[in-house]
Amino acid sequence: MNGDDRICFLTVFQTLKTKTARLLEPIVQAEGLTPLQASVLLQLFRQNAAVGDISEATCMGQANASSLCKKLEQGGFLTRSRGESDGRVVTLSLTPKGRETVERIQRQLDHYLKLLDGLPSGTREGLERGFQAANQMLDYLLEQIKGDQDPC
Repeated sequence: MNGDDRICFLTVFQTLKTKTARLLEPIVQAEGLTPLQASVLLQLFRQNAAVGDISEATCMGQANASSLCKKLEQGGFLTRSRGESDGRVVTLSLTPKGRETVERIQRQLDHYLKLLDGLPSGTREGLERGFQAANQMLDYLLEQIKGDQDPC
């Protein structure tokens, strides 16, 4: 990879991050959330999780994930409960307010998905393959550097 390739690589990912934020921030800010907080709630909507699971999924340190979850609890979006067999494990679950919030966010996201239906099917399929490949590439890179440094 030459210098131009590295610049392109970084530019593409920064552009994707910026444009994604432009699409998602108005949705989550209307709910009083940050994109990261909304992501945590979306994960918990699928199933309850421990703070450690959230830490790993978001690539945040355990203390930062715990702090984020405390703020979500204070906002009434989730509850935190200590494990009966191991008090160090904190399990998170959505409150009714948290579920309603996630449902509103999902309706907004569904609107975006419906807009994508207007793309030619070949373009949609190409995008799906491209996103899957990019995800695999990033997983590969994170795995490769795992021993060298903290990938998060």
